[in-house]
Amino acid sequence: MINFYFITIDADVGAGEQRDAGEQMDAGKQRDGGEQRDGGEQRDTDAGEQRDGSEQRDTDAGEQRDGSEQRDAEVGEERDTDGEERDVADSEEEKEVDSDETDAEWFINFSCMLNEVEAEVETDGYHSEELNIPISSDDEDEDVEVYPQYSQSSGVGEQKLELGMEFGTLDEFKSALREYSILMGREFKWKKNDKQRARAKCKKAFCDWEIYCAKNEVRNSFQIKTFKHNHNCCREVNNKQANRQWVVSKLEGKLRMHPTLKCVEALEYFKQEFGVHIEVTKMWRAMKEAKQLVEGNERKQYAKVFDYAHELLRSNPGSTVKINTVPSPEGPPQFQRLYICLAGCKKGFVAGCRPFIGLDGCFLKSAFGGNLLSAVGLDGNNHIYVIAYAVVDIENKDNWKWFLTLLHEDLGDYIQNGWNFMSDMQKGLIPALQEVMPGAPHRFCVLHLWKNFTKQWKSKELKGIVWQCAKSTTVAEFEGHMAHLKTINCQAWEYLNKWPKQAWTKAHFSTIPKVDNICNSTCEVFNSRILQYRCKPIITMLEEIRSYIMRTMAAHKCSIKD
Repeated sequence: MINFYFITIDADVGAGEQRDAGEQMDAGKQRDGGEQRDGGEQRDTDAGEQRDGSEQRDTDAGEQRDGSEQRDAEVGEERDTDGEERDVADSEEEKEVDSDETDAEWFINFSCMLNEVEAEVETDGYHSEELNIPISSDDEDEDVEVYPQYSQSSGVGEQKLELGMEFGTLDEFKSALREYSILMGREFKWKKNDKQRARAKCKKAFCDWEIYCAKNEVRNSFQIKTFKHNHNCCREVNNKQANRQWVVSKLEGKLRMHPTLKCVEALEYFKQEFGVHIEVTKMWRAMKEAKQLVEGNERKQYAKVFDYAHELLRSNPGSTVKINTVPSPEGPPQFQRLYICLAGCKKGFVAGCRPFIGLDGCFLKSAFGGNLLSAVGLDGNNHIYVIAYAVVDIENKDNWKWFLTLLHEDLGDYIQNGWNFMSDMQKGLIPALQEVMPGAPHRFCVLHLWKNFTKQWKSKELKGIVWQCAKSTTVAEFEGHMAHLKTINCQAWEYLNKWPKQAWTKAHFSTIPKVDNICNSTCEVFNSRILQYRCKPIITMLEEIRSYIMRTMAAHKCSIKD
């Protein structure tokens, strides 16, 4: 408004100059008309003198006199017209003078009112502090000033806050300010924070750092209008701006790139990348929440188990997927156990693998716990070959019997195929195997047998005799080691002698599978490979295991070709 009235006053001055120029032109025309009249009278006198001398000249003079009279009449008309124009110009000049006086009085009153408004705004302490926005021009070719734009996709430390930077929303500015504060190692506090503006100052009272962002109505954005970027305070490692929500947002992307990230590694990552120290308890909770965002909610995934089973059957025709549930009178049925045997694994084991199956179970580390039962074989190159796996609530006889029954149905008759089994003597496994497949050869893992032996006898000599007995390839060699053990410690000999000899020593193994393994290493390798998956939600874990089986089979196939 102030600029507009200054332009109006300048226009009035220009109009006055135009009126003065008009008056000068009118006076010049009057003088020219008077001179023309004097010239006409002189010509009339000359014409009278010439009329006395010659008639032809009288005739010419008469014609000239008539022309002079006509010119006199035209000059008179021009004089009358000029007089009327001067009268109109004088009246318009009086009106313009009155209008100038009125505009001047209005401008003085407006200036006083504007000063009062500015005084009231300054008392609040949060004036607009608008930047000098460049005035728009109708000329499309004129260059328009461009302000820096904030980008959320920029990496850590790639973009800095600066005066005039524009944001899409005020929340975007607050998020950027939090990132800036953590990277700088300084805390701030909000002095003003509403829907249209936000002002923050350094938490230290003696520090001059300050930033102010408000709505820019012209550009329809939020813009930094005040920024004092120099800090007078020292950097701090512990920053309260690095709350759990911020830590979760950073961990989410990190976990997608590194699914096996541990809590200790995450603490070191934040220290190196952002220069901030996070408490262990806060990091542990943030890791748990970030994993739910990446891997899915553990509770909700149990509701999708049937959908996952149908998808496996659709994409792998011939597979076996069994789900058992416990009826609940007050709600939907409760998940109990799940069995999976992929068609490719089933057919491949029967067609080309050794008739040797390792059985083992391991704990699940998810929020709802459980156990994972597995059956792992050996191919012709002594590579592990996963046959089937199951998720159960607990490792007991009932669950093992259910698992072995389904495994027997998938692989066929154990007597005809000559299946041999090895286990760690898990709870309920031995009686379950005898009920499902009675008389099937069953080996025990010597490593677990030795660990149980060393709990009672700590002698190094006795520990070595156990391995000598297990590795004996002939009956005579085995009997010799057992006799030596009996002479040293009779109780240790009684402990080993109570176990079936065909279950833990090579001298009494069955020769059908052509495998002399005395440890259940196949299952131990499989359990170690899926260790990172056992802490994930059920569907995520099952899909990771399926992907691992596919990658392993493909890698073994490529190694054979090479």
